[in-house]
Amino acid sequence: MITRNKVSLVFVALAFAGITNAQMAFDRVLQQVDSNNLMLKALRQKLEAERIATRIGLSPSNPQAEVIYQWGSPIDIGNKTTISITQQFDFPTAYIYRAKLAKGMSSALENEYRSKRSEILQKAGLLYADLVYHNALLVELNRQLKNALVIAQSLKQKFEAGEIGVIPYTQAELVYHELNSRITQVKLVQKSLADELGVLNGSVSIAIADSVIIVPELPDSFDSWFGLAESQNPELAYLKSEIENSRLKLKLSKAEVLPTFNAGYASEKVGGERFQGIVAGISIPLWEKSNTVRYARANERYMQLLTDDYLFSFRQSSQRLYSKVKALQELTINLSQNISSFDIAGKLYLALQKGEISIVDYYTELNSYNSIKERLLEVQHECLKTYIELTRFAY
Repeated sequence: MITRNKVSLVFVALAFAGITNAQMAFDRVLQQVDSNNLMLKALRQKLEAERIATRIGLSPSNPQAEVIYQWGSPIDIGNKTTISITQQFDFPTAYIYRAKLAKGMSSALENEYRSKRSEILQKAGLLYADLVYHNALLVELNRQLKNALVIAQSLKQKFEAGEIGVIPYTQAELVYHELNSRITQVKLVQKSLADELGVLNGSVSIAIADSVIIVPELPDSFDSWFGLAESQNPELAYLKSEIENSRLKLKLSKAEVLPTFNAGYASEKVGGERFQGIVAGISIPLWEKSNTVRYARANERYMQLLTDDYLFSFRQSSQRLYSKVKALQELTINLSQNISSFDIAGKLYLALQKGEISIVDYYTELNSYNSIKERLLEVQHECLKTYIELTRFAY
């Protein structure tokens, strides 16, 4: 019992180490793409520029200065000089809501950037998954090629010794060459995927040597997982910030339909006489701001409905992907157990050498075994890609 417990602990430690190493490699790829991607660099610069733009218009309008010089007629009445300096002010609450709206717009822009960043990093993550899958497939095909070479050489010796006919030997050669062609094809796909990942990384190549597909475990409860995913979702955060911004726009619209004020100084000189004093005025926006409050209220309602629809769709799609990952992980376990239980490659080769089975039976049985191993890689690949799509906002 003690020995069995120790062995179990060793397997758990190895599995944990494998998951940790795979996660570190995955994180390293995303970190490099995050730093080197040219589109992200442009988006970061755009974000900085738009943040500055949100602060435009927060100050009062420019003061207005005016000088009027008029000649008198007849000449004996003298000339007239008028000087005025005025400043227009909105209702005080308008400046408060504009400042709050600027902060809200800056927050929305940040979430919009995070959303676009998630799209690029998700694409990089999916390319990483494809590369790891093809690396694993190449390892498996090389294993099959090595076995096929052994069989082909053994049958060649028997053929040359006259112990077998040409058909078994030819069939073994065909299998060997077919595996060679598949390996060449996999290498071409690897090259294409690596080039695509390099483009995402700002034309800087990234070497992906991982050949073990490992998918981290998800929590047993979808609701507990979704609570964290919801808080990490920049698209949802953007919509929520837009709801708050629409409320601020409504308050701002109400403040802007209130009167605006003018204040300043005026001086008038006519001949030897001079008049000077203060200027004050009020502007009542009877027509200029019509329907702005109605529009702001309708837009607030629209943003609320849009957010509700997005949250519903996000939960539904997340539930679907979560269930798919769980099902694929279970299928992966079953396939792994089947492969461990029916590891017959060595037994088939021994039976072939003893003449207990024909070369046709050998390849028929071996192809079934190899198909299960390749199917396991396909399921692991699909599971990893689904997991990356599910957790696309976590990076």
